Amino acid sequence: MFAEIAIFLPSAAAFRSQWLQDRVQAARLVVIGVEIAEDMMVSEDVAKQMLETAGIKAVRINRDGISEIVLPAPLEPGDNSLVDLRNPSIGQALVDTCDSLLLRQPKYLRVIDQLPGNEGGFLEVMVLEADLAHELFAFSVRTFWMSLIISVLAGAFIYAVLLYVLVRPMRNLSNAMTRFRQSPEDPTLIAIPSNRRDEIGAAEEDLALLQTEVQQALGQKARLAALGEAVAKINHDMRNILTSAQLVSDRLADSDDPSTRKMGERLVRSIDRGVALSRTTLEYGRSPDPEPIPQTLSLFLALEDAWLDACMGPTCKVKWQNQVERNVDVKVDPDHLYRILVNLLRNASQAMQGAGELIAEVTTTNGAIELQITDTGPGIPQKIQDELFTPFSGSSRKEGSGLGLAIARELARANQGDLVLKLTSKKGTVFGVKLVAV
Repeated sequence: MFAEIAIFLPSAAAFRSQWLQDRVQAARLVVIGVEIAEDMMVSEDVAKQMLETAGIKAVRINRDGISEIVLPAPLEPGDNSLVDLRNPSIGQALVDTCDSLLLRQPKYLRVIDQLPGNEGGFLEVMVLEADLAHELFAFSVRTFWMSLIISVLAGAFIYAVLLYVLVRPMRNLSNAMTRFRQSPEDPTLIAIPSNRRDEIGAAEEDLALLQTEVQQALGQKARLAALGEAVAKINHDMRNILTSAQLVSDRLADSDDPSTRKMGERLVRSIDRGVALSRTTLEYGRSPDPEPIPQTLSLFLALEDAWLDACMGPTCKVKWQNQVERNVDVKVDPDHLYRILVNLLRNASQAMQGAGELIAEVTTTNGAIELQITDTGPGIPQKIQDELFTPFSGSSRKEGSGLGLAIARELARANQGDLVLKLTSKKGTVFGVKLVAV
């Protein structure tokens, strides 16, 4: 419709020019009819009929500078406006068209055009501008309805194209997501991508890939849930068995026979490790830890408390150096901090096989405290470093579950901190625990 409005005025100007050309052509026929009449004279009635048929008011010709009225007619009072078709001007035609459409007051148009067969002669035709305005108005009405029909058809076509190309595929994507959300385990609900190569086709492929990955993750989650349930049952029975074995091993450890007592002590340690592994595995599969309740704690005392439980028994001969100042306080959940430190210190002691040097020190940066635990063990193998904090993967010991560091990092992050591996080599390993300073 906007395009039709933009081209309406040039179209109306072209229609006006053609209308005037038609009047001039009719006037030429009138001139020919008069010239072939006897003595070039026609009656008044015939002249009137010829003028009405041609749609003109008067005709005059000019040959060799001599003006001759071919058919005169009585004209009503009014202004005259000259229209020279011999020198057409597009700008003037547009202005005259607007003037004819508005028609502020009735007037006559003196239309001049070249006289055929006479280079210097011209034909002058008088027409009433009201007749032109009437035809222009009818042309405008026809143009309006034609433009409206074209616009409606174009709009309907565009709507149909958008519906087929955009709306329907997007609706199908939305419905596919809704159905998949209601039953994500059903493999038949995975969207089937079309062969489109545009953004919608890419969205269909991404949706299908996402649904496939979600189903795989749900399947893995279901398998892990079933495995966890089985492990919980096995763990329950295993702890009962180990409890009975522990009673026997305790009696063996109290034996008067040195060799039997030594074997009993080893059996006690093995059973203790088995019980601890079963308990840790079961605890990881339970619900998440409760929200931390931060308290102001002395980091020095927390380290000393954790060290007493991390290095127990005569086999632990690690040289412990707590270089943390006694006035260093942190804001953390006491139980969480204890579990983090026990895991780190026990892992370090086990890595050094109960003999070596273990140092705890702190650094302060931008109001945050980082506790560094440095050992003199053999370091962490490269293949373990990549999955060091992944449950059931980050352990280099056969009896290790790979849960200690994973749990410690979760607890540190729950207290607005973090646990990172800062350095490891054949000369030792350094872990960093970031904590909130008071």
